[in-house]
Amino acid sequence: MTHHILILSGNLPGLLTAYRLIPYGFRITILEGASPVSPANSSIHFAESMEREDPSSLQPLTTQPSPLILPRFYNATWALFQELAFEQTGQLIPVDLEFGTSEGQTLILSNAKGMATLHPMIRLAGFRGLSWSDRWHLINFLEKKWEESYSPDHHPDMLTVESWLISAQQSALARQRIWNPFCRLFLGCDVTQASLGYFLEVLSRFWLSKPHGSDTFLASPDMQNHLQHKLRHVLLEKGVTFYSSNEITGIHADTERIQTIELAKGERLNADIYVSPLSPPDLLRLLPERAPARFSCFSHLAQLHESSGTLVRLTLSNTPLPPRLILNSGVFDWVTSQSVPGSDGPTTLLTGISLSSSPSSLHTDHYLRETVWPHLNKIFNISPKSSFPYCESTDMTSVYRYLPCLTGIRTFRPLSNTPIPNLFLAGPWTATPLPPSLESTVLSAYACARAVTEWVQASSH
Repeated sequence: MTHHILILSGNLPGLLTAYRLIPYGFRITILEGASPVSPANSSIHFAESMEREDPSSLQPLTTQPSPLILPRFYNATWALFQELAFEQTGQLIPVDLEFGTSEGQTLILSNAKGMATLHPMIRLAGFRGLSWSDRWHLINFLEKKWEESYSPDHHPDMLTVESWLISAQQSALARQRIWNPFCRLFLGCDVTQASLGYFLEVLSRFWLSKPHGSDTFLASPDMQNHLQHKLRHVLLEKGVTFYSSNEITGIHADTERIQTIELAKGERLNADIYVSPLSPPDLLRLLPERAPARFSCFSHLAQLHESSGTLVRLTLSNTPLPPRLILNSGVFDWVTSQSVPGSDGPTTLLTGISLSSSPSSLHTDHYLRETVWPHLNKIFNISPKSSFPYCESTDMTSVYRYLPCLTGIRTFRPLSNTPIPNLFLAGPWTATPLPPSLESTVLSAYACARAVTEWVQASSH
């Protein structure tokens, strides 16, 4: 018997899960355009909360995609690009990690070259972003950790990154200038809050991976959309059904399994297996009320709190700038510059990301002109002839959403299989070895597909 799988969204985790399930011969349906009913869109909530502060000077905020930062250690993502023959990989630009200083200059973490390719410690010893004392203490600390048996008193996920850095005798300047920006980029929070377990996972993969050229690449903001279009095209060719539907209003289940999915106009859909790539808040709104009370797996989803920051984009016409990724720039947690392909004349896109939870100051046109623009002008040494660029308001300032990897978050990230036997989960917020990211999205979809096939095999015996 061919099992019917219903995937509750055509977002990237849903498409990737379907892509991995294709070889097993399932009948797959993806709800396209479906989203849970909610009082208002989350970005509207965000804009409304800001309008109450100063309605006369604020523009409406929207959610805009940010440039993708793709480290070399995203092995599953790179393998997917190669498997799909994804054309957009030709537009990926290698960049160095640069760390801003209070003097307005940057410290570059260059790619491994020469002797540095032989051992990661050699590369660490040559990184001038850390003082000789910080480098010496860190190398000595790491060597001792490698030599001693691993018997921590506490699980690293319950410890902060700062506690580890203090143990490694990293100076306050090193923590503020290098480690905190690195932590905010990859984990979305400060060293005083971030999970040590995820930090060590990212740091070891970033630093200890075999050198193959550049460690980090920049992709255009629309690359994820291109990836979704590519996957959708492949899935259609393979016979996957896309079902255009209204909003999902509920998931109906009995004590044993999910029975149906209800849509806004009263329509009900049923399948043998259900895959939810929805966000935790959306899934919680749809589950039967008793589900979170009965199963800790679902009640834990409420602990996965999404945060909001600010993304500022400026497009510079007739201004060619080299691609760069600068952490700890001052006004922003990181800024990028990248060329805009297909434009008339050399055009550069500047993007600044701030993880600030109160970005209202960045939301005024006056602040953009008087603070943000001079700041970016100084960082990138833009010609004084370049005036403040005019852009549409939705391209100037928008919401940047992320899930910070705080201490203990691993406890709340669920596995793909759930206590409801025929319900499976996919998404970057599920249990993966890395913080929520594109790599986690790919890994979660593969884990979900594997969990589905194992459950089908077990239930058929």
